[in-house]
Amino acid sequence: MKRPDDSLEQEGLLGSAWVFWVLVAAATLLGAALRLYGLGKPSFWVDEFFTIARTGTESLHWVQAFGYLPTWFTLWLHGADLSQISLGNIAEWRALGVSERAARLGPCWVGIATVPALALLARGVAGGGVAGVFALLVAITPWHLYWSQMARFYSIQFLCVGAFVLLFARAMQTGRTAFFGAASVAGVLALLAHPTTIFVIGACIAAVGLAWITRAPVPNLSGAARWLALLVGAFVLVAVARDLPLTVHGEAPPSQPVELSKTSVSFLWLDLIHQSWGPSLRQLVLSTVLRIEPITCVVGLSWATVTLRRRDPFGILVSAVAILVPLSTIALGIVFPIGPRYYFPCFVAWALLASMWAVEIDRRLGASAGRLAGISGVLALLVSVGFSSYLYSRDGAGARARWREACDFVQRHGAVSDPVYWSGDGKFQTQYYLGRELQPLSAGGDVASLAPGTWVIHRARGAEAPIGGDVLESKARYEIPSKPWSWALYVLQVPGADSRLDAARP
Repeated sequence: MKRPDDSLEQEGLLGSAWVFWVLVAAATLLGAALRLYGLGKPSFWVDEFFTIARTGTESLHWVQAFGYLPTWFTLWLHGADLSQISLGNIAEWRALGVSERAARLGPCWVGIATVPALALLARGVAGGGVAGVFALLVAITPWHLYWSQMARFYSIQFLCVGAFVLLFARAMQTGRTAFFGAASVAGVLALLAHPTTIFVIGACIAAVGLAWITRAPVPNLSGAARWLALLVGAFVLVAVARDLPLTVHGEAPPSQPVELSKTSVSFLWLDLIHQSWGPSLRQLVLSTVLRIEPITCVVGLSWATVTLRRRDPFGILVSAVAILVPLSTIALGIVFPIGPRYYFPCFVAWALLASMWAVEIDRRLGASAGRLAGISGVLALLVSVGFSSYLYSRDGAGARARWREACDFVQRHGAVSDPVYWSGDGKFQTQYYLGRELQPLSAGGDVASLAPGTWVIHRARGAEAPIGGDVLESKARYEIPSKPWSWALYVLQVPGADSRLDAARP
């Protein structure tokens, strides 16, 4: 009897059954090395403090708990005293056993497990060649690497969304209820990890509608529609449950009615839209392309046009997720502040489209021009994306502001009695790394009025001048080496009284 995926294997080197296992093994080992290397070196990002606090004593609603489990588990495994951890005592966290590596190790292992897990699911849907290339792309793409090294819930959401899309595609291919049921379980878990999963479910609804319009060969189209309706119902139940004052630990927040308006919506969207920042439309589009990787976007989009013309159900589904998820969230970003991390799961679809393109190149060129010519497509993908991964891995900061280095500089060159201020979003970072609570320097604050010897850790764009540059001496600058245009931290000090008076004279 043939394996279910035998018919999906194609001519060319990538179509060989043994190649799948080689590629998946290589991708898993490489992915693990990249994710574990320097895991604890980047400074904490501000949102990671909320994750850690919610694994401790801060209030956490039960519908959010699934996304925080990986961080909770590895902090507990490393002996952190979770019963004492809260946002009110961040200066004590180091003594309580909180470290960057311990907080990130859970999401990191989820990111590592994602590579072989989704490859095995993809093999049954698209064949071993596509699944093998897909595993390599996920393993080395900096976007997935970045969220695998972050104490947040995005790596577990990615795993569950990927499982949902691939299981739902297999259900559309076979019409079997078991696959629809498994896909629904994965979809509910993805919703519990983060509510933006609803964008992926919406894209799948659009794909089913397009398959019906184009009369694509789907064994159980009505069944697919019913299961998607069930998932939408599950989202509504999760949303309603989120409004109930039920917490895993801590005090239950008071229930307050919420009015629907342009700046406020109910249920799971409160945390999403109540933010003080929002990139421009241009930033959203460019950052989307850069995070997915330009070559992945180009070949993925070109293959989407091919697969749509062929009326391939799997291609329609993947193309809908790849294109509609970022488009819908970018459109939402015009009204509400939103960032590319909220549609990170769509990378599953982009990686699949690029992998299908590479296997098609191998099938066409492998037979006529030889095996080396056939794998030119996958080599182009891996070299381009691999170079981006190399830049990410060697910058030493994990594409994050270098708060640890800035605070270490103050500790080495300043006295304990020296007053220290922070600007930007450094409230939690400076508390954690300096072990004391500092005063914020408000926007437009009078730097000249600060006492001589006062330190300021100032966050600014790399090309921007430090605040109060005319009265502050710049001691050190910490930026992300591979991205000089991104956030940099300036460590500044108010000069002594004599030099300040001299600088103030006309």
